[in-house]
Amino acid sequence: MIALVRYQTAILLRSHRWVVPLITYALLISVGAASSMSLAEGLDWSAAMLVPVVAFLTRSMLTAEPDAARACVAAAAGPGRAQLAALLTALGGGLVLGVAGACFDVLTAESVAKSGGSDVTGKVAATLGHPGILAAGLVTGAVCLLVGSAVGTVCNPPVLRHPGVGMLATLAAAIVALASGVSPANAALRHSGGTQDSQSQGTHWPGMIPLLVAVCLLAIAWTTSVLVATRREKSLP
Repeated sequence: MIALVRYQTAILLRSHRWVVPLITYALLISVGAASSMSLAEGLDWSAAMLVPVVAFLTRSMLTAEPDAARACVAAAAGPGRAQLAALLTALGGGLVLGVAGACFDVLTAESVAKSGGSDVTGKVAATLGHPGILAAGLVTGAVCLLVGSAVGTVCNPPVLRHPGVGMLATLAAAIVALASGVSPANAALRHSGGTQDSQSQGTHWPGMIPLLVAVCLLAIAWTTSVLVATRREKSLP
């Protein structure tokens, strides 16, 4: 599996399909930073933006490999393992983006900039003085990361094979995941205390229920994708 993940990572990097999600995420979190958000609000904003970005990053990963190469890998390692490696690679890329976004928020949050020094060390020290807010933001980011991966998985090949339908379905599902009250991403964002200033002592955690639901959604989505990929390869002559 490690070799498959390295192979899929090389495909993603060489295809340059990671460039658009990276630029999009950078622009979105820059908009949040320009709004003079507190640390809690900034972490929530960058977490929310992970849903559409990771969904489209997953789409990029699932459509990056040529058909001939995909058939060879499926024959050598099995279609299920090949599909799982692609999903793991996309999730790892989303994790890198999420960590980068959290670091950016720590360095640019308005309340942290006021309470800490102007240098990086002062801002990090100010953030570590409020570990609850940072931890709550990271948990919210994890929920949104898992939801984004699930959205990208079920709305793209091999589950949805038509390119136009897959792209529109990914966009629509990402919007629903952020706006719908039954979505774990929406629930985590609503209860994570995004309206609090980082100087406050209380912290509202997103709770374990959104995280557990997000894990279950991801497991269902990945299982469905692996099963469909396996059945598709077996049906080919």
